[in-house]
Amino acid sequence: MGSSDAEDLEKFGYHQQLQRTLGSFSSFALAFSLISINTGFFANFRHGFQQVGPALIWSWLVVLAGQMVVAMVMAGLSKSIPLSGYGYQWSARLVNPHFGFFAGWFLLLQFMAGFPAVCSALAAALLGLISPGRYDATLAAGLTIAVITLVTLIHLFGLRLVAWINNAGVYAELAGVALIIAALYLALDWSGEIDWTRLVEIRSYSSQPGTPNDGRVGISSLALSLLMGAWCLTGFEASADLAEETHQPRRTIPRAMILSLLCSGLAGLLLLAGVILNADDVPALQRDEAPLLRILAKAFSPHLMSLVMVIVAISILACAIASMAGASRLIFSLSRDRMLPGSTWMGQVAVGKGTPRHAVIVVWLISVGVVLIFRQTDLISSISAVAGYLGYACVMIAALRSVETTEIRPAWQIRLLPMLGLFWTIGLVLALAIPPTETPGWTDRHIPAKATSIALLAGIIIYAVSIRQRIGRGEAGPPEHPGNPVMSPRQGSA
Repeated sequence: MGSSDAEDLEKFGYHQQLQRTLGSFSSFALAFSLISINTGFFANFRHGFQQVGPALIWSWLVVLAGQMVVAMVMAGLSKSIPLSGYGYQWSARLVNPHFGFFAGWFLLLQFMAGFPAVCSALAAALLGLISPGRYDATLAAGLTIAVITLVTLIHLFGLRLVAWINNAGVYAELAGVALIIAALYLALDWSGEIDWTRLVEIRSYSSQPGTPNDGRVGISSLALSLLMGAWCLTGFEASADLAEETHQPRRTIPRAMILSLLCSGLAGLLLLAGVILNADDVPALQRDEAPLLRILAKAFSPHLMSLVMVIVAISILACAIASMAGASRLIFSLSRDRMLPGSTWMGQVAVGKGTPRHAVIVVWLISVGVVLIFRQTDLISSISAVAGYLGYACVMIAALRSVETTEIRPAWQIRLLPMLGLFWTIGLVLALAIPPTETPGWTDRHIPAKATSIALLAGIIIYAVSIRQRIGRGEAGPPEHPGNPVMSPRQGSA
């Protein structure tokens, strides 16, 4: 199968450089790990619960439905164009390289902002195990850098080690989610009457001075309640980013994307329902700094709680490994096509290992710099969700363009799905960016929009200074190739 996969890659103008070591389960594992229900719940439950209370479960279902549409569109694109760099490659080939650069830039921001944030979450979990009840910002920053370095070293040893550790992490996450769900439902008083009406209770809480905390829910609260699912139910596309390291990617990757999102969404729904049914005093929990931990501590014994925290730490490590994989492969794909500064160096692949080592090192350098400069990752992590959904919107536009081409006509390509996906992603960008939201350590309540705007400005400067001229001279962008099964990437380029 390896030779046929390599021959398929040749049709797009590339030689096989990366090692194909991922099978069906490993591809699923990478996507499932990057979604990481445990990571998302422990990082974002408080924010969503404060907005709408128990009705957070219905926000989760809305996001799951919207993300399934996006995943179906991406699954079709990954089947037609199975290349590392996924959204960049799809957009550059189906629209033009100029548009592809910005799609790639948004998706790269998603990974580059998300990776240090995930490592910071793991550091916080480790700090809780090492020193319960005491938080030291300097120690947390040091642990975060140590986690970033550990993940980097794992990747430098090759994708086979990454896949092995990530697979183990997925087993731990699946076991952990099952354990937490089972313990939560066993903790309910089944001998009495369970208050199922709690699942439809809706109330909001605000800690802002002068804001009435009467439980009334406004449009802003409803929009912000989507953020937990929006932050959590992403990352399923990571398997597409490693297409050139996957056996039979046209068949394997679409299944991995859909299955990982579906499993994560259903597991998250059961987990969220269990947590809400165990929440006794909703107003008090909305005022709590760690409502999820408070609910779990009430339902679990101390020993079980310690075991859960260890499993959560393993899950977050797997998420960090998957995040590094996605970021480094996207940098490699962009650099291979000379779409970034320093492309010649970043696009190199280590001989014998078949991994983009220089791209991995770049991710390490930037992530360590972020931690040293900011000491906490709330600012840069706010970029991740907004930029990610802007990247998704670019992919939906590319999918709409692909319907018009004569070269690709798979059965999935009907106009309705990418159009729905575009409306959904733009709507989420507005929900993430417009309503004022609290970011710990910052008084400005519009940090996500402003931080993403600054990151976008950096991309515009890079494009204007060097990338635009490279594309215009025909020195950058996906290669033209006689056997290319999609439209020429240079058609329509300025």
